[in-house]
Amino acid sequence: MALFDFDMLIAGAGPAGCTLALHLAPTGLQIGIIEKDIFPRQKICGDALSGKVLSVMKRLPGDVFHDFENTVAKIPSSGIRFTAPNHKSIDVPFLRSPAPGQSAPGYVCRRSDFDQFLFDRLKAYPNVSVFEGDAVVSAMVQPGFAMVKTGKHEFRGKVIAAADGVHSIVRKSLHNTHPDKKHYCVGIRGYYENVTGTHPENYIELIFLKELLPGYFWIFPSTGGLVNAGFGVLRSRISEKKVNLVHMLDNIIASHPLIAPRFKNANLTGKAEAHSLPLGTFQMARTGNRFLLLGDAGFLVDPFSGEGIGNAMASGEIAAQILRENFSSNVFSAESLATYDARIRKRFSQEFRTMTVMQYLASYPRLINLVINKSLKNKELGDMLSAMYTNPDIMTKLTRPGFYARLLFR
Repeated sequence: MALFDFDMLIAGAGPAGCTLALHLAPTGLQIGIIEKDIFPRQKICGDALSGKVLSVMKRLPGDVFHDFENTVAKIPSSGIRFTAPNHKSIDVPFLRSPAPGQSAPGYVCRRSDFDQFLFDRLKAYPNVSVFEGDAVVSAMVQPGFAMVKTGKHEFRGKVIAAADGVHSIVRKSLHNTHPDKKHYCVGIRGYYENVTGTHPENYIELIFLKELLPGYFWIFPSTGGLVNAGFGVLRSRISEKKVNLVHMLDNIIASHPLIAPRFKNANLTGKAEAHSLPLGTFQMARTGNRFLLLGDAGFLVDPFSGEGIGNAMASGEIAAQILRENFSSNVFSAESLATYDARIRKRFSQEFRTMTVMQYLASYPRLINLVINKSLKNKELGDMLSAMYTNPDIMTKLTRPGFYARLLFR
């Protein structure tokens, strides 16, 4: 079995792993990326790219964002349509205007296309070696290096970044974590043609159905005249109800009074597929001796919205900042890498606490109905909803019981 030596090992070539590699590549470090799939690959996702994704992408070295804007197929999106369990809807535009050179505040882009775009950027760097179709079997730390074994090779590096997803083998090998089902969401999606009623400005739609709360059904306009439609629901609820996800998706599309008319002539292209999402409700250390956990491997998915791409890329960016210091000192102990953990907590802790409360509140259909009903009648409330994803103070207000008490008297 061949042995390869690198400065930096990265398990996984998704958004987290590619972001880390692209930030470190200009340093000249020898970087080895181990990826179980062969690109182009399919990735189960809602495909929405938030302003958070675009912000991180703009800070990547070179003309990455410019190339994305000009070469990748995508649908510009200008806002969100929220639909309450009582079937009333409110359109919430993104208040943040597009930055110079940016055509929209958000996009819907197929994950297969987006991941391929980032992956292809790695080819510009001769010091980055990618091993596709090579699944990690185990990881270990030895004096002076970290080691990864796959079905084909062995790899050594000074440090390893685990960006190998929700079922991370690196995390299972090096980190003693045992999260229960309440810290996972399950999402299922399919691509449909001939769906009617999409928003003229391509707003993404979040439809809160009683049977899914605190999850939701989504309809996102996609490229090629298709829509990405599906739902996310807590894994604990799936286990409790013994739900068949495909049957549940088919039933909602065929019989729900709000959704079925829009899918009357729709056809599923391909098949509906499901995937687990590791939520930021699980608190854990994301570093240890010679390793870091990024993205889904580090449980960084938003507990309320289910967003994972922006958080994964942010973790890769933060890891790169820390690792530059570690490579400068040539120290990769748990204590030295703990700075990454501290910056991840600083970046996400308040957001995750807030979104965890939002997840809890979204379990109550009457509460969602109240917010939507009042927002339709009160411009101030509507503006608050528009700003909640760009203004943390507003999101915090939405988690306070007094806010909902005052709503009753508006």
